[in-house]
Amino acid sequence: MSCPRVLLLLWFLLCSFTGNAPASPELPSFEASYRIERSIFDIGRIQLRFHTSPSSHYVYESITEVAGFIAWFRDDRVVEISRGFMDVNGIHPDYYHFERSGGKGDKQTEVSFDWISGQVKNTVNGRSWKMTVPPGTLDKLVVQIAMMHNLQKTEQDQQFSVADGGKLKDFRIRIQGRETLVLPAGRFATLKVEKTPEYGNRRTYLWLAPALGYLPVQVMRIEANGARYTSVLERVSHALRVE
Repeated sequence: MSCPRVLLLLWFLLCSFTGNAPASPELPSFEASYRIERSIFDIGRIQLRFHTSPSSHYVYESITEVAGFIAWFRDDRVVEISRGFMDVNGIHPDYYHFERSGGKGDKQTEVSFDWISGQVKNTVNGRSWKMTVPPGTLDKLVVQIAMMHNLQKTEQDQQFSVADGGKLKDFRIRIQGRETLVLPAGRFATLKVEKTPEYGNRRTYLWLAPALGYLPVQVMRIEANGARYTSVLERVSHALRVE
């Protein structure tokens, strides 16, 4: 498997969620870091940073980098940034940026939200086009925050939508049950959910910790060929912990 393909798989582990439920602007600023594994091999890291201001504006950043033996050959890196604001009516992204570098698959994507016209402007490697989106549409990064907010209100199956690749896509999560996990960041009681639908025979599962505001503490993606990519929480800010 090529290194750009591996990096995309790492980046995907913490993506693909959004929601339309009302959001509280009180979510604290936090940082979290994850280790990504395939089988027994350490192949990458993900660093999340979420910052909110007194005016309820937010900046959410994700950095994914290869690690372990892959880093001997490549320095692939994915950076995502989402900016916007949060109020009692929901999360309102203004701008989303995606950049993949360090390999042959270099790519830059920008999504600008115009809520007055109800459109988003997509720009991929310098080529731009617009598409109409309904209220509540989110970008591919801040979707995780929306999922956390939704589950804090009610632990039930959720339906989500996201502006992705110039299309409006629908996603759902289905609750699978509860499990207790022992991870590098600690021991957590979790709510296990499955992301549906998926493509082909691919499956994606998330373990969300209520004690961390339903932050994912483990994410597993199982490919059609049986390959498993797992991200596990290594560290998280104390501010996110629910007392």
